Amino acid sequence: MVLAASFCAYSQDAAAPAKQPLDHVLGAITAVDPSAHTVTVIEDKTGTSYTILLADTKSLLKVEPGAKDLTGAQRITADDLQVGDRVDARGKKTDPPTTLNARGVVLMSARDLQKAHTEQAAAWQHATAGTVSAVDATAGKITMTARTADGPKPITIETSKTTEYTRYSPDSPKTPTPSQFAQIQAGDQLRVIGDKSEDGATIKAQRVYTGAFRTLSATITSIAPDGKSLIVKDLATKKPIEISLNDDSAVRKLPPPMAMMLARRFNPSYKPPDGATTSAGGGGAPAAAGGGGAGAGGNGGGWARGSGGAGAAGGAPSAGGGMRSGDISQMLERVPKIPLTDLKPGDALVVSGVALGADNAKLLATSLIGGVEPILQSAPQRQGSVGGDWGLGGGEMAAPQ
Repeated sequence: MVLAASFCAYSQDAAAPAKQPLDHVLGAITAVDPSAHTVTVIEDKTGTSYTILLADTKSLLKVEPGAKDLTGAQRITADDLQVGDRVDARGKKTDPPTTLNARGVVLMSARDLQKAHTEQAAAWQHATAGTVSAVDATAGKITMTARTADGPKPITIETSKTTEYTRYSPDSPKTPTPSQFAQIQAGDQLRVIGDKSEDGATIKAQRVYTGAFRTLSATITSIAPDGKSLIVKDLATKKPIEISLNDDSAVRKLPPPMAMMLARRFNPSYKPPDGATTSAGGGGAPAAAGGGGAGAGGNGGGWARGSGGAGAAGGAPSAGGGMRSGDISQMLERVPKIPLTDLKPGDALVVSGVALGADNAKLLATSLIGGVEPILQSAPQRQGSVGGDWGLGGGEMAAPQ
């Protein structure tokens, strides 16, 4: 992500001196042959292995991760190229066509990239997450609702000094792309990195990440015989939602002991109602969820890592019953996948996925978790949706790579 954005930003600058269009290969170095003056590069886009000829290269430059152009680039030699480094090589393809006679090479070192990724991951974990409730294009401000231990809280995002917008597309949720303010819409999931005011009500954003993802608590109304779709009742809105699945959708069902353990982690004071079963099976809508607890704020999340709102970013357990989302994601990944037809009408679910259509009446599921009745019953009503902790790396914004 860091490399691609940088190379795309200054690729035209690198090619400007050329009198005719040049071929180029963008990817990672897998082999270096100093005696032959060549490096082998696996191209990002196609996975093709290219031999890059360096003997006639006139320009070898190194840039820092995140660079927008060649300003500040350092001149290097071919000896500085190492396995694992990322390069943008420009020149002319020869015979065979997987050979490129490079005129110019721009390098981003593996060590610098790793450092940038580490710093970016740390910033991501401490970012503030929420749902966009309003966008003021004239003022350049966004209002989002973040989950806190005291309930949903509005936060104003000021973007006058924002240097980076990133969008997670419903078509390719695992491959974020550069975007702009105008693409942000009410209902989007949002994560912001920036300077927060002392009262937490305002953030001066440096980087803004958005995506059209949803996570909701629901009960099953019906399941298609082919096991590829189902109708659920959203516990927040009481409206039906059509859920579709594809080959990447993950369906799991919590074992009763795990469901009870997670329920008590969300709310240490939780005790099952008298006569209630701890079975992960059906039983209709959980009383607490149906009353607006876990179902409230149905667009509440979708962040697999570092979920939480202002004052809780990073996800450490709080007095309000929160828990580290990284922990729950790791536990859920160890639960075996099952066919959708192993569930039945009346079962409670937490569903994460991509909203389809403007009315949010359809959802392409990336993660569907059954056996969650105790968890939804345990969720404190002021806590809002527990959904933000259930993304499992598909229906949410993963930390940029």
